[in-house]
Amino acid sequence: MSCKTILKNYLNSTSTTNPAVNIKIQAVIDYMYERVNIGNWKEVKLFLRKTITIASYLKLIYLVKLAKFIDNNFIKESYKIIDFGILFGCPLDNEPQLLQNCASCFNTLSQESSDNDNAILNIQESIIVESSKYNTQPLDILDCPSMEHFYRDYILKDRPAILNNCINHWPALNKWKHISYFNKVAGSRTVPIELGRVYTDSDWTQKLMTVGEFINKHIYQSHGATGYLAQYQLFEHIPELRGDISEPEYCCFSDNDEAVDIMAWFGPKGTVSALHHDPKRNLLTQVVGEKHIFLFSPNDSEFLYPHDHELLNNTAQVDPREPDLEKYPKYTNATAYYCVLHPGQMLYIPPKWWHFVESLSISISVSFWWN
Repeated sequence: MSCKTILKNYLNSTSTTNPAVNIKIQAVIDYMYERVNIGNWKEVKLFLRKTITIASYLKLIYLVKLAKFIDNNFIKESYKIIDFGILFGCPLDNEPQLLQNCASCFNTLSQESSDNDNAILNIQESIIVESSKYNTQPLDILDCPSMEHFYRDYILKDRPAILNNCINHWPALNKWKHISYFNKVAGSRTVPIELGRVYTDSDWTQKLMTVGEFINKHIYQSHGATGYLAQYQLFEHIPELRGDISEPEYCCFSDNDEAVDIMAWFGPKGTVSALHHDPKRNLLTQVVGEKHIFLFSPNDSEFLYPHDHELLNNTAQVDPREPDLEKYPKYTNATAYYCVLHPGQMLYIPPKWWHFVESLSISISVSFWWN
């Protein structure tokens, strides 16, 4: 109640330049941050996160009112406040895009740049793969299939397939190749980055950093921990990037009215998603670079040796690139499907189908998940 009283007073006040105001607002943020980091994130009460959103907005107002001039340091500090509110807060009922709209006000002022601004993201050499050594089956390749054909033969039958010529109209296919574009739109924005070879490793962790730092430290660096912007709702965080893509019409085949989950994947050559399955349908869409992917039917689950731990029971122990047949002998009974996904292609992954994904080059992908 004391936090609510403090925020209501400052929301209704025109005098927000007193240093005591910022101290009290920061105290509210710190207290709420402690509260939301206790226990399981999914069980955090929404009113705690909404309080962080409102307090972050007030902190931003305080910063703006004190500013004597606009420079890059001011813009970066403003983004830092906004992104903290987006990452740990949640949308307000009447102003769901409050902090995103605040960020849009600064976008035209941002002058973020880097030494790699003129580089094109996918110029790095790809990993060379010989598909024949994997003893796999090819996937069906469809050329922009009709809705009826895709629904009847793939959605209803839970069959994976590669879809060509469905996203040729996306501006992202050209824009996202250029680092200057990413630095301009998102360079100063803070996002969570996975650090480590694969999420099943004991030393795997996450760290908050700006997109610019991520590009400079991980996209073009081969030493140190692998950095991966993985499975993140980047387009809710930075709506300007959302305009570069569009939701595929095939996502309309849904069992409910829930919104499609749109996730971004951005990383250097060699990033890996261990063999796992998801509960939803997935259209994995390749925008920049290449990935190679192994798929297995749910009927082959016992041959893939899923982890026993409850948190990893949707993840298999087998690495289909080099399966250890002495340790996992039943793997020989599994039927592996294989493909290399190129820019402009989509891969339909039915629910519960196991898939292993590795980036063959610098890669940006978008997943559309729906029930």
